[in-house]
Amino acid sequence: MSESPLPVEPVREASLSPVSPLATERRICRMTLVIAAGMALAAWAGRDWAAGGGVAAGGALAYLNFMWMRASLRALVATTTAAGGRPARLQMAKFFLRWVAIGAAIWLAAQLASTMAVAIVCGLFALPLAVAVEAFVQAWHGARRPSAA
Repeated sequence: MSESPLPVEPVREASLSPVSPLATERRICRMTLVIAAGMALAAWAGRDWAAGGGVAAGGALAYLNFMWMRASLRALVATTTAAGGRPARLQMAKFFLRWVAIGAAIWLAAQLASTMAVAIVCGLFALPLAVAVEAFVQAWHGARRPSAA
């Protein structure tokens, strides 16, 4: 009679290393939302509601892009590492479909108002800015880590 495997406990954030992949992912997700919200508020205060809404929409697209990319990559890696499998065409299509969805949103915004299209593109920069902030966080934690020498 085989014993059942131990139950898997959820990983607590306090137990994670600050430079672990899971902690990094969580920070990037949160930072993307914080940066997008800050940019949207600044655009709304400095310009108008359409600019603020466009930046917010672009920030939401950046966040959804990151979440969609993460899920797609996990599925692709799981498929290809399982007995040397090959990813399904639908998995590959979904991986690239996110760019079509973002492009369609920008095109639709450009048809409605060119200001909003520019604002959406600005909002899309929330994710790269969050990754840049995370690079500084990683460098800071790396500088604080004692050397192995």
